[in-house]
Amino acid sequence: MPVTTGGRSTLVLFVTAVVLATTSAPACHAAHNITAILSGRRDLSEFSRELAATGLADDINGRNTITVLAVDDAHMAPLKARGLPRETLRHVLSLHVLVDYYDDAKLHRLPGGSADVSTLFQASGDAPGSAGMVKIAERRGGRVAFVPQDDAGDDAGSTTVFYVRSVHETPYNISVLQVSGVISSPEAEAPAAAADASRRNVSDVMSKNGCGRFAGLVTATGDAAATFEKKANDGGGGFTFFCPADKAVEAFQPTFNRLSADARLAVVLYHGAPGHYSMQALKAGDQDLRTMASLDGGKSDFDLVVHNVRDKVTLVSATHNVARVTRTLADEEAVAVYMIDAVLVPCNLTAQGAGGTEHGELSSGPDGRSGGKDGGGGHVTSGSRASAPTPCWLPREWLATSALLFTLLAAFASG
Repeated sequence: MPVTTGGRSTLVLFVTAVVLATTSAPACHAAHNITAILSGRRDLSEFSRELAATGLADDINGRNTITVLAVDDAHMAPLKARGLPRETLRHVLSLHVLVDYYDDAKLHRLPGGSADVSTLFQASGDAPGSAGMVKIAERRGGRVAFVPQDDAGDDAGSTTVFYVRSVHETPYNISVLQVSGVISSPEAEAPAAAADASRRNVSDVMSKNGCGRFAGLVTATGDAAATFEKKANDGGGGFTFFCPADKAVEAFQPTFNRLSADARLAVVLYHGAPGHYSMQALKAGDQDLRTMASLDGGKSDFDLVVHNVRDKVTLVSATHNVARVTRTLADEEAVAVYMIDAVLVPCNLTAQGAGGTEHGELSSGPDGRSGGKDGGGGHVTSGSRASAPTPCWLPREWLATSALLFTLLAAFASG
């Protein structure tokens, strides 16, 4: 049946709408910056500084749905004066970060007048029982209260604070609400929490936070696990670990399996760096970071280059493959653990065989570090990334869409 001019125009418009709708860019991951949001409020500056100092700012920025209960400088002063250990302070401030979205309107429409909400303290796994939960309740006169819970799920009774005003709202993404004081609880301030954190098992942190595959490699590869744990707990300046996400390790596994035992150990230990580096320290600017991997008894070291790319920490290996820090798993007094999106490669693995390396023997350094050879040939292996992180969609998709649309319009015009 022939298509009329009017029908053809309608069909062209329909096809155009469908093509544009199906090729629209997907929503990006969380793009908020909590310290930037708080920078407009001088009376919240101390709260903002402590979020950054404890590593919570990075955790907040990495989540899509979050509510931050901000405290003004006057009420932060007594907390600061107590001089709590860094990890204890982190637990207390974690009670001010709800892992759900609540804005002014939602606070006054609570089903049944109350809601029990999980906080980052609960989500971290550090809170005993339900001690990381906060109850939101509407009180007489329309006031909204925030009450921390104890490990049995009951009101802790230590602190109750009230909603003051909304500071910032990006619907269903991030909300910042000012509250009347600091939320705390005996569980959050428990001294044992800080003591346990200082000797946290790095493999446990990885296994529970999306890096289980790499944790398995650490356990199964030579004395990697013992080397990491010794460095993490020796009290000699701390330790920083970059663990590739499970998806990256899965892609790299075939290459890893073909390596010699010494080369495997070098790859694993290349993801550890002596010294504690907070997220702020990593973002400070371009710098070289010494790793646990070395060559010939520690005479030659393998470094990582750290860049701050659009406020994201990016690591470049000796072979020029790139990995981006996507999440902070732990950032404590002595140990920092970060998730990255690619396996870091210290040397050209094409020459690695069962017998060792092309240019030298992989050996343990004086501090127990494994060795590797400095290939430096720019070889990018499976699972690594050859370029900086891409944007949320690729321009070539739009080019393909334009070509398809042009073809369709030409076909109808000639018909």
